[in-house]
Amino acid sequence: MSTLFGKSHKRLKRKQADASNADDAEQSKNGSSSEGLDAQSAERRNPEDFNHKKVSPWASFEDLGLAEPLLETCRKLGFKKPSPVQREIIPFLIQEESAHILALAATGSGKTAAFALPILNRLSMDPYGIYAVIISPTRELAKQIHQQVLALGSSYNVESALVVGGMDMVRQSCDLSKKPHFLVATPGRLGELLRGPSPPYLKHVRYLVLDEADRLLAANSGFEKDVAELLLHCNRDKRTKCQTLLFSATMTRSLENIEEIAGAGQGRLPLCKFVVKADNEEKNKRRKLKLTEDKGGENANENKVEGDATAEDEQESEEEQLTPRIPAGLKQEYIFMPSRVRDAYLLSTIRTLMSNGGRARDSKGKKAWSGRAKDEDSDDEEAGKARSTIVFVSTCERCALVSNILAEVGVKNVALHSLLSQNRRLAALGTFKSQQVRVLVATDIASRGLDIPSVDLVINSELPRSAVSYVHRVGRTARAGRRGKAISLVSETEVSLVHAVEKITGRPLEKCSDITDDAAIKMLGPVTKAARLAKMKLMDIGFDELVKKFKERKVRDRKERKRLEKSLRKSAAGKN
Repeated sequence: MSTLFGKSHKRLKRKQADASNADDAEQSKNGSSSEGLDAQSAERRNPEDFNHKKVSPWASFEDLGLAEPLLETCRKLGFKKPSPVQREIIPFLIQEESAHILALAATGSGKTAAFALPILNRLSMDPYGIYAVIISPTRELAKQIHQQVLALGSSYNVESALVVGGMDMVRQSCDLSKKPHFLVATPGRLGELLRGPSPPYLKHVRYLVLDEADRLLAANSGFEKDVAELLLHCNRDKRTKCQTLLFSATMTRSLENIEEIAGAGQGRLPLCKFVVKADNEEKNKRRKLKLTEDKGGENANENKVEGDATAEDEQESEEEQLTPRIPAGLKQEYIFMPSRVRDAYLLSTIRTLMSNGGRARDSKGKKAWSGRAKDEDSDDEEAGKARSTIVFVSTCERCALVSNILAEVGVKNVALHSLLSQNRRLAALGTFKSQQVRVLVATDIASRGLDIPSVDLVINSELPRSAVSYVHRVGRTARAGRRGKAISLVSETEVSLVHAVEKITGRPLEKCSDITDDAAIKMLGPVTKAARLAKMKLMDIGFDELVKKFKERKVRDRKERKRLEKSLRKSAAGKN
């Protein structure tokens, strides 16, 4: 994605080589270059040298350099202490106008406020629209960012436009013609508007934020054409320096390539990389947990803490450069079971680990499912159980089926997948966030960025094919220092996926002792009957036909993407 930083990679390397030869010739002619030029050259070669001095872990928002109206807003919103990523990014963006940013931080670490607050701080000095463009891969995450920007910018009466699919495009175009301060969008819909007859005016955009950048810039993500179109519009005006801010929870090959692109060439903004680690307090918790689980001798462990603390920190730093650690308060477990009875084990997990067994209540607050005696649900038993749960599945078909199965057996839930209309998706998410429903069945569109603080339990009904996707899924719980649990249902064909997850997270998955085979077998009869009824309902509403059309559209899009890539390669080869 060479357009991210303004100029092509090869051209910049060629200019760099020419400039270097010219400098050598000038140096041999005049003796030696000045110390100031040497310092500037070193600064260009090492973009991380731009990093500001470290802020104390005990710093408050008042110490970060924010304007008083923003500090007052933070106090009203209940922000007490900045998170590590906020301590790193906010002062840097306030002080530094001449650098792009790549920030890696764990899920639930407050990345939205980390980029929104400094942008609002600078916007207050020179307000105009459109000042910042924020891109996210999913509609739900874009909606959440839009709401957070309005809340954080309430003291300045900030205007923000939400541009996502599933909504009226004409109305969105009218909203953009009013030039709001912020534009929050998904790549697909914004790309359509940019290619339309009246594209939004983005020449003077000051900040371009790519949230979940690893997903947006991944090869074959489907976003390449739209992101490239956006970058082209934002970089047209040479007088306005558009800072690109990339935020992600994982380091991928596409982001590593961006580092290489940003490191070559002269005459443009450098890229500063931030790998934000956990606080020392959280590190100590992890180290103690590791020592407790270690089977070695006590003396060896003591020597490791006292003598090798520095080496361990260095090792942690190297690991976090690839994938930031999952939250320290997260407990990971697995249940090994036959794939044919997966739904029975899922229901058994919900019944056992959720308060009230995940059962729905009627309008009077009474239990709608009478499978257990009243005295069995004591307050002591319910105290440590999950109040809300996200069940992750792999496909839209499975999402609809599992949601209907759970509803048939008395577990009130909502489904969230890409075949739903935008209004239904937002309604489902709102119902779950407000805790009207305590179980959300979702595909991976709910795995990234969504901040739902009340989630206590994440269940992977099927493990994702990518270990990185697992990190994002389980990151929906144990957010911002809270505790949480993630349970994965593992069949005989998914053992290799467990090993991949353990490798990337650096922590083994423990066997779940709460769910027994006998309990799951008892659920087999009700689940089988519910599955039959659920399939009949889905057929009645024509869901199979909807899935078929969706798959055909994906095949067409894939072919179109390959055709475009082929034509781009041909044109590039012709120019060379």
